[in-house]
Amino acid sequence: MRGVRRTAGGRRGAGLKIVVISLTRAVERRQRISADLERLGLDFELRDAIDGRNIPPEYEALIDRAGSRRDGRVMRMGSIANWLTQRQVLSDMVENGPEMMTVLEDDADFAPEFPAVLDALERTGTPFGIVFLHRGPRRRPFVPHVALETGHRLGWVRWSHFGSQGYTITRQAARRFLEANPLVRTGIDRALARYWHHGQTTYCLRPAVVLHRRETEGTPSLIREAPVVEWSDPLWRLRRGWFYGKEGVRKRVAFAGLAIRAFGPVKGAIQVLRPPGSFR
Repeated sequence: MRGVRRTAGGRRGAGLKIVVISLTRAVERRQRISADLERLGLDFELRDAIDGRNIPPEYEALIDRAGSRRDGRVMRMGSIANWLTQRQVLSDMVENGPEMMTVLEDDADFAPEFPAVLDALERTGTPFGIVFLHRGPRRRPFVPHVALETGHRLGWVRWSHFGSQGYTITRQAARRFLEANPLVRTGIDRALARYWHHGQTTYCLRPAVVLHRRETEGTPSLIREAPVVEWSDPLWRLRRGWFYGKEGVRKRVAFAGLAIRAFGPVKGAIQVLRPPGSFR
């Protein structure tokens, strides 16, 4: 995978690297996000993404079509290509470093505090594996845990986060994430959020410092331009329901354990049981 390094004054140290994933045909997106990061004074690297409209045959062995069919889930080839690209980025991180990386998709916008938050994550004494920098599902309650020196809070979305527009990951977490996901089934956004599966300490950030232009400006999704593989057998809906039912139970059990370990039995149980409207 080709990468182009952009330098904007050396605001990032050796400990954290910024990588932007972008299709070569997405010229306007590449230009815009490059200009935004340069304006923030951040060094970064552009990585050419695999195009879901034409995935090279050498990647076929990494695509778990049987697993997707067994789970009753459609295969969006744009999402598959995105995961394959990010898999390459994370594999390179595991093999060559650095110890911490921020991965961005090319339809991301940034709050002015974005550079300060990255600095704070490098210096924080709170251990983490993955920190989602974008907001994620708006209707899911946020449970704060610790504060960064910028005043931003690390916490959890009940019951899990979603999306991959921007996240920071450690080298160790990348290694274990890849070990837990040797093959690609659907979207990496769901795989990253499944902390009960990959076992890494995962937080989301509030307020978010990465914004999704699809939400703020209605930017169309390039992922949805790629083909979709659907299953036509009569049992696929049952398999789909069984998969989501299992996932629903697993993430609720995992969140309950997370809350109890963080806040103690009583306060943790309150976080699990309190109604969504009572969160702020």
